[in-house]
Amino acid sequence: MKVAVIGAGASGLFAAAALKRSGADFMLFEREKRAGKKLLATGNGRCNLSNKNVSVSRYHGEADFSESALNRYGTNSLISFMESVGVPCVFEGEKLFPRSLQASSVLDMLRFAEGESEICETEVKKICRNGKAFDVYTEKGIYRADKVIVCCGGKAAKHLSGGGAYTLLTDLGHTLTPLKPAIVQLKCAGTKALDGVKINAAASLDGKTETGEVLFTSYGLSGPPILQLSREAKGKTICIDLMPELNFAEITEMLKNKKTLKYLTAENLFNGIINKKLGRELLRVSGITPFSKNIGEISDKEIKSLAAIVKNLKFEITDTNGFDNAQVTAGGIKCSGFNPQTMESKLVPGLYAVGEVLNIDGDCGGFNLQWAYSSAMSAVQSIIKK
Repeated sequence: MKVAVIGAGASGLFAAAALKRSGADFMLFEREKRAGKKLLATGNGRCNLSNKNVSVSRYHGEADFSESALNRYGTNSLISFMESVGVPCVFEGEKLFPRSLQASSVLDMLRFAEGESEICETEVKKICRNGKAFDVYTEKGIYRADKVIVCCGGKAAKHLSGGGAYTLLTDLGHTLTPLKPAIVQLKCAGTKALDGVKINAAASLDGKTETGEVLFTSYGLSGPPILQLSREAKGKTICIDLMPELNFAEITEMLKNKKTLKYLTAENLFNGIINKKLGRELLRVSGITPFSKNIGEISDKEIKSLAAIVKNLKFEITDTNGFDNAQVTAGGIKCSGFNPQTMESKLVPGLYAVGEVLNIDGDCGGFNLQWAYSSAMSAVQSIIKK
């Protein structure tokens, strides 16, 4: 039996390594010049493999479909697998990383485990049924396979992953849901003067709050809390609490005390409290001008207004920074066309789909690599048993 694995990203490498270990005959196709380019960028190059909090609640799209795979091949299974290919793992807080803290070492060891057998610069154009087998059409010729695992990723970060190959599945009768970028920076007005400013804050959208380092850019907002909220942010308002560790009354008292330093000008009200550029922007938003006036001229009413803005600075999100800058694709091939236990197509027996190509995506923090592993193992184990 020969298996065609299409796509040498994370899910394809996991699948190929597992097939190699089982002794299965397989081909691993990759249209880029090298395997695993997107994997190298994960976790800022440190490769956040998984998370202690893996559960269906951390996934989106047809999230319930992921439950079986995640339960059978969860975080502990991934740790064991990585150790078995020579990559011991460590937790940093809730996040799982390779002990080396290098994504390149993960890629190296997965490639060694699958025998460095990837056929690169070979784009698969079409998959056709041929009796009980498949013909895999590439720009270099036609290959025959008994089983096919589609691991082509999504539309996000095309320069790293190729941007998906959904037509391989839609041409065989599967349905593609609408796609949009997720885990992506957001565009909004009012941040140009704050370009480069970072602050530990709490960002909120639709009743969900994420805390961590928020980064202001010339085009809008970035940083882990923003990326986590980005999926549904377009056209909505994100509220940022710049001092989540303090309440409104505490901030008000702090600013009133600062106001007693009569030798200061208004522009120094926040100096020493938060980033100076951000402090000036808060004054501007509150209409407290000119900045050169004496700090004592700021009224108690204005102090309370400033404290309120510190706790609830609002930005209207006009757009995301697009698929090219997104870490993951929201949407994909409908999972209802596949068996959640095996990842096998209900329409085309012998055809499997795993990872980001399906209509499942996870939060930032290792959840997407975990899904790549869990779904790939489900498919491979089904093939091996058959």
